[in-house]
Amino acid sequence: MMSTRLEPIQIGAPTGRLSDWVIAPMHFNGFAGLPTTRNESVKSPKFSCFGHQWRLLIYPGGDRESSDGCVALGLQNTTKESIEVETKFIIKHPHGGGDIRKGWDKVARLSPKGSAVVGDVGSARGYNNFALRSTLLDYLFDGALIVEVHMRTNKPGQQSAPFVPENPAFQNMLKDFGNEETADVKFEVGGTVESAKGRRKRAKTPTNTFYAHHYALRWNAPTLADMCKPGEVSPTTITNVRPEIFKHLLYYCYGGKIVEGDLQSDAKDIIEAADRFGIVSLKLEAEACYVDTVEVTLDNIVEIVTYADSKNLALLKEHCMDFLSSANKIEAAEKVSFDDIPSHLMKDLMVAFARREGEGSGNGDTLSSMRVSQLRKLAHEKGLSVDGSREMLIDAIKDDEEGGETES
Repeated sequence: MMSTRLEPIQIGAPTGRLSDWVIAPMHFNGFAGLPTTRNESVKSPKFSCFGHQWRLLIYPGGDRESSDGCVALGLQNTTKESIEVETKFIIKHPHGGGDIRKGWDKVARLSPKGSAVVGDVGSARGYNNFALRSTLLDYLFDGALIVEVHMRTNKPGQQSAPFVPENPAFQNMLKDFGNEETADVKFEVGGTVESAKGRRKRAKTPTNTFYAHHYALRWNAPTLADMCKPGEVSPTTITNVRPEIFKHLLYYCYGGKIVEGDLQSDAKDIIEAADRFGIVSLKLEAEACYVDTVEVTLDNIVEIVTYADSKNLALLKEHCMDFLSSANKIEAAEKVSFDDIPSHLMKDLMVAFARREGEGSGNGDTLSSMRVSQLRKLAHEKGLSVDGSREMLIDAIKDDEEGGETES
């Protein structure tokens, strides 16, 4: 039997999720001359806080339940909505003596204005015996009694946020995916497919026709966009790509997400096609997936790193060099044909050794010791291309920084 779980319902404010304190100083001028008749109050003007209207009431002669000589003090919610607040009252000594502080260490509910008192819950909260009037007379500033009202409440995020639909742009683009009626470009995909070892074999499936929109390709697959023109009657022929891979590419150009299973099983084909048609972000996503799934050994490392170098897969090259730097040196020397590894990758290997041994950059150049993902992130933040080897990334970042220094 299935069950449905509702969203958590918060009763009160979770610990640590209250707003900052808001302080409202109230000046009761000429306090010594205020009437001391029991249950006669002096009210402050209304003030706003947390979207509510408030008023502070003081009873210089006490209220009905006050002890003789005591002043009563209370905060009143004058809005017709309830609210939960934590409150404290502070009166500071004019000459640096001890302050008078009273309040509650947890949030309490104040009812709407005019509502009946139920138990301890009403529209006002305060103290019948806040302090002796004779004591408060020693706390006057130029004849005024200054009461600081400190308040805080639940953060707005604790209340149910209004529902606002997400920007529908991507979803609307996806609705246009494969729409033959509105498409302005057409592709015929199939024919011959080149195998991994360079042999050519005839595809077993017939040629597939795909419809697309040039605007979706212009920014997301610029090389593919350059191969076709909007409104052409004849389709653009695409060979050496399996139709299902080309469909993945088009779907991605419309903002779609390729499911993990397809990305894992077709990673190399997607890398090949994305690299060919200029879909850099998809190429790097497929590369990251391939790095997570490929098993590098001393027997296959030359094949994998050579492939990585041919496609400018910097993350995969780094993965291979990390493996090689951690391998048994004697075993690696016996099994790995270093003559077949491109010589320029020796620098990447040295960086992997240095990183493994905890060495920093010898000349203070932190870029040289950064990982590929860090370099790509930095390049992306600067608006630079994230495709290319680690050396290309470092050079591009340095050129950008030097250009910025020159301008400044």
